[in-house]
Amino acid sequence: MLTDAAKQNSSEDRLEAFFTSGHDAAYEIARGKKLKAGSYAFPVALFTPVAGMSDGVRPQRSQIVVVLAGKDEWAVDKLP
Repeated sequence: MLTDAAKQNSSEDRLEAFFTSGHDAAYEIARGKKLKAGSYAFPVALFTPVAGMSDGVRPQRSQIVVVLAGKDEWAVDKLP
């Protein structure tokens, strides 16, 4: 579930491109931290293979913000 703000700030094509980075891609979501009551930020890293790099992987870092949207309902408010 996305908040209205997240829907306005991220196009469907941009989200698809981020989350479908290839069959060798991997994701890492770290421990979140409380921003304020009912709002948490989670660091996210997408690892995609890169030809020509010695370790072969390049992390793309961002964060996802999740907010309390109702009783026992959470919504993503900010996407990478």
